[in-house]
Amino acid sequence: MQELSHNSLKKSALTACLCAPGVVAEALEQLMRGDAAQAEFIACVRCDPVLALRLRLQPVDFSLQQDLLRALLLAAPVASGAAQAGYAAHWRQSIGVAHLAQALAVRAGVADAGAAWTAGLAHNLADYSDAAPPPAHTADWLAELDADGWLADAVRYHAEPLVRGRAAHPLVRIVQLAYQLVTRADAVDSVDVRAALAALQLGAGEAVQLLGDSQTQVRQLAQRFGLIDVMMAPTSGGGFERLARLYAAQAAQSALHSHFRQASGTGQVFALLQNALRALFGIERACLFAPAGDGTLQMTQLIPAASGLSALAIPPDDAHSALSRALARNAPQQFERGETDAALVDEQIARLLGVSRLMCQSLALSDGRTGVLVAGDALSGLGQSPLWRFTLAECAEALMPLPLAMPSPEPATSIQAAPAAPSDDISRDRVRRAVHEVANPLTIMRNYVNLLSDRLGADSAVQRDLSIISDEIERVARIVRGITAAEENAPPAVALELVSVNSVVSELVRMALGTLFAPNKVNVQIDLNPDVPPLPLQKDLLKQVLFNLAKNAVEAMHAGGHLKFTTRLADVDGLRQVEIEVADTGPGLPPAVASHLFEPVVSEKGGDHAGLGLTISRSLIERMSGHLSCTSTPQGTHFLIRLPTLHNSEASLDNTLRVNVTRI
Repeated sequence: MQELSHNSLKKSALTACLCAPGVVAEALEQLMRGDAAQAEFIACVRCDPVLALRLRLQPVDFSLQQDLLRALLLAAPVASGAAQAGYAAHWRQSIGVAHLAQALAVRAGVADAGAAWTAGLAHNLADYSDAAPPPAHTADWLAELDADGWLADAVRYHAEPLVRGRAAHPLVRIVQLAYQLVTRADAVDSVDVRAALAALQLGAGEAVQLLGDSQTQVRQLAQRFGLIDVMMAPTSGGGFERLARLYAAQAAQSALHSHFRQASGTGQVFALLQNALRALFGIERACLFAPAGDGTLQMTQLIPAASGLSALAIPPDDAHSALSRALARNAPQQFERGETDAALVDEQIARLLGVSRLMCQSLALSDGRTGVLVAGDALSGLGQSPLWRFTLAECAEALMPLPLAMPSPEPATSIQAAPAAPSDDISRDRVRRAVHEVANPLTIMRNYVNLLSDRLGADSAVQRDLSIISDEIERVARIVRGITAAEENAPPAVALELVSVNSVVSELVRMALGTLFAPNKVNVQIDLNPDVPPLPLQKDLLKQVLFNLAKNAVEAMHAGGHLKFTTRLADVDGLRQVEIEVADTGPGLPPAVASHLFEPVVSEKGGDHAGLGLTISRSLIERMSGHLSCTSTPQGTHFLIRLPTLHNSEASLDNTLRVNVTRI
């Protein structure tokens, strides 16, 4: 029964308890200063009842786990909105009892002052739970902190009448006394308090002085962490709160990324995963099942667990088991002990793990298999938490083997590759690493666009511009992901959609007006034929070509000029086609350049120009079954794109192309 009671502690519930935002912020600042601020960090965290206990209960050395510690702080739920006023009152009581208990222990010399602080700080832990009703037996969370359980007793019995504790352990009596002095007006004049003081060889005058010092300390700390009454009135800062949440989520993901990058092998990845499960979600007991040779799910040794689990083999098509469902649906599945229609094997797994509930989640493994992570006593709904998804995504990425450098494939016959010295070749490994690192700033930019959208209100023009920026960020992300998507596998079927060419041109001009055209003194005109029909193509590719042509035109008109976009319908060789013309008033192209315009060359522009822009543009237009040509005179350069209409292209569309008839 003792073991069953211990299993019911549910440290996962502790991860949902509210923390002081000011303490979290200062702790992060101290953490950023590194080892030099370790003492200040410890002193700061010990002022938050929940954080102090969560860190005390961790089995890992956090001096060596800075990234995980940063993730824990950033992901910690904090008091906000209307809950802040009540939270501040509970926090001030925690600090008051903790400080006074520590002072009484030092003065009486009969108890460990550090233990007195911890017990006093945690005496009202239930008040920090956001659950209704709060978890029972919160004192049990302290059971691991001392072998004899005096800390837990001090919290459990803190509000009992003093007369009941006359012969109890000194730590229990000190916390009882501190609680009475802090919460009862004129307590020092009562008979029971004076008797308790006398038992500790303390007088009433000393108690009054210690209580006054404690109250002063509480006021100073409340001022330091922004928990004084006048500052706790609820505000309407929804935008700011969202900013904080999005930043915290992104920063937590970044910290988790750094945490898992420490791993040098599969075993170390799973050791880091176990640390993350404990620290971030209070999950002490977990195991991992994976498909065996016969296809059944069997326990692996990657996460140590009860040996009896190795006797189980779960068919992957067992719709009753949460493990099989998680694998089949690729989504988190919950199991509670005692469910009448649940699979018995899930009951057995929960019993052997010593937990009352399971959450099962599919997880890609390094050998290509997909396993099932089984997390014991996870909070209900944890599978939908962004932090949970970040953790498993970073774990799966850490499990992916680094790609070996591969020789470049033979160039396609339709594109002539520019000659390059062997020393200029970039290995696939470097490319993939670069692609991975680019993803992080793209995510940050996307998040901050969302923040700006929230903070700037409903202004339609601003929201339209932000929407364009967001779309462009996503387009960059798709381009980057596509760099390595088809390197080693056959390219997937191309997803087409009916795209309004006029909308693409208008969107491009609006996007580049303030960033490309206006700064370079280029006037822009658009002449769009409203009869141009939507075309089946990839919008991103067309936009990429048009932007490249516009950028080249702007660079050609060094002192400013005029740029015109035109769309029209034309009959070419008896076929109905859409023409898009991009015309500039630049000085034209030298004959030597014009004759090799669409061939890859070494660019003479310098900077970030690779000399491949027009080659890529023609290739992309040809992929759309179109044609790109150029006419250049000293009065300007005209690029002409011709694309087949839907009627003309239907016969040539391969059966593998999927046309999405959603109009853009």
